[in-house]
Amino acid sequence: MDYKILTYKNKRYITVPKIEDLGLRHVFTTIDMDVGMKTNKSIEDIKNNISLVYKLLEIRPEILYNGYQSHTKNIEIIKDTYQGKESPFGRYFPNTDGLITDKKDIALITRFADCTPILLYDHFKNVQANIHSGWRGTLQKIGANGIDLMKNEYNCDPKDILVVLGPSIEKDDFEVDLDVKELFEDKFNYKDIIFKKENAKFLIDLKTINKRTLIEKGIKEENIIDINLSTFSNSALLHSYRRDKEKYGLMGLITCL
Repeated sequence: MDYKILTYKNKRYITVPKIEDLGLRHVFTTIDMDVGMKTNKSIEDIKNNISLVYKLLEIRPEILYNGYQSHTKNIEIIKDTYQGKESPFGRYFPNTDGLITDKKDIALITRFADCTPILLYDHFKNVQANIHSGWRGTLQKIGANGIDLMKNEYNCDPKDILVVLGPSIEKDDFEVDLDVKELFEDKFNYKDIIFKKENAKFLIDLKTINKRTLIEKGIKEENIIDINLSTFSNSALLHSYRRDKEKYGLMGLITCL
């Protein structure tokens, strides 16, 4: 298994030892905490949850950067500690679904509840990207956009970039109507990503789409680590928007060089 589930202060987290050993401190939080500004009405509770993650990772970042996620392919490059706008937890960028930096002691967070969190890490250039890829972001190839920015801004070689695809809704649980199915058919020439159900609905394999999009950008298949846990099916471990509806919470991918 490429990932492990660990417990700290009675909270469970998911981490990838290989990425940790190469220098990128990170965790995927679980259902044991809610780090979402849209879902957790207590700013103080969110701050306490993030502080707990810092203690687990043994980090004291100067700033935490967020994106106000809106299912785009927009990614911001962070070069200092005063970009963006102030938030109760650090700083944020409006209309942004991905963050990239090579700066130490700057923490990044994206939030998810069924969408795919994508971690990109070039340990040779010491550059990280923390990306939120919902089905709309997947359709717009936000992961590929992250690779392009790492190449163009930091001269990263895609063959050196390691990828972690975090817990997300898996194929058997992601049911859509004809209109969404047709969007994916128009965008991708993959024959094995859409499956018809007997109820006139369709299943779409977002994880496979993200993998192939990244491989087409030069990522080595063996450098992609898939945390193969469906948010929808693992109700004891993970939040899910589709499963929990209005009672859903948000998990976070928190990363720091």
